[in-house]
Amino acid sequence: MTTLEELNRLIETSLKDPGTEPALFRALLDATLYAHAPLNDPSERLHLVMFPHPFDRTLTIPIFTDEAKAEFAARGNVRIIAMTGRQLLEITMGASITLNPNDNWCTLYPEEICELLASGMIATVRKDELQEGETQCFKLNEIPVPLVKALKKSLPAIRSVEVAYVAGLKWREANRPDGLLIVLGGGAHSAEREVRAAATALQDVFARLEQSVDMLHFDSAQAKPGWIHELGLNPVYRRRRGSPAASPYN
Repeated sequence: MTTLEELNRLIETSLKDPGTEPALFRALLDATLYAHAPLNDPSERLHLVMFPHPFDRTLTIPIFTDEAKAEFAARGNVRIIAMTGRQLLEITMGASITLNPNDNWCTLYPEEICELLASGMIATVRKDELQEGETQCFKLNEIPVPLVKALKKSLPAIRSVEVAYVAGLKWREANRPDGLLIVLGGGAHSAEREVRAAATALQDVFARLEQSVDMLHFDSAQAKPGWIHELGLNPVYRRRRGSPAASPYN
C-alpha cells in the first residue's frame, strides 16, 4: 500500500521532473484515494460527483490523494468515498479523472487510465511552445513502417482524429539530431486528449524508434497548415467517411 507521505513525495518530484510521472501514476493504484458522492442518493448504485474540465468543458471526476483535501473541497455538500486507486479507476472506466483539482492538478483521460490499469504505464507527454526559427520541418524519404502501421491501427479508436501526417523535424540547436513529427488533425477543443491518447497508444513504438518524436495538432475543421501542402506531405491516416469508428472509451 502506497502511503500518503510516499504519494506527496512522488507528486513533488513529478512537478520538478515530468519524466518521473509514470512512477507516481503506478503508485496511485495501490494508494487510498478519495472521491465525492451525493449526500442523498436513493439509488443502490454508487454515483460520483463530476465537474466540467476548465479547458474543454468535458465532465471529469475529481479525485483526491488526501482525505483532508477531499473534505476541504466538499465543504459539507457531498460525502467522501475512500477506496484504492485501482478500485476507483476500475469502477469509473470510461470517465476522465482530475487529481487534486485544487492543487497542481492533472487530468487522466480514459485511454490513459485503461493503459495504466492494463500495464502500469502511461506515456509521458510534455507540452512545449517552440520559438519561431527553432525548428524546420522536412519531407522524409521514408517514414518508419512500424510507426505507420501503429498509427493506422490506433487512430480509428480516437474518434475525433480525422487525419495524420508524419514529417521530419530538424532542430536549429547544434548537435541535436533530427526527429520525427506526427501531425494530428482533429477537434479544436480536444487537442490535448487526442495527442495524449495517441501517445499512449504509440508509446511502445516510440520506445523502439531511434529518433525523438514530437506531436503537433491542428483543427481539422479549418484549412490544414500551409507548410504541409508546401512540403507535399500525404496523409498516413485519414478517417473513412461514412463509417467513423467510435472510441471504446465513450
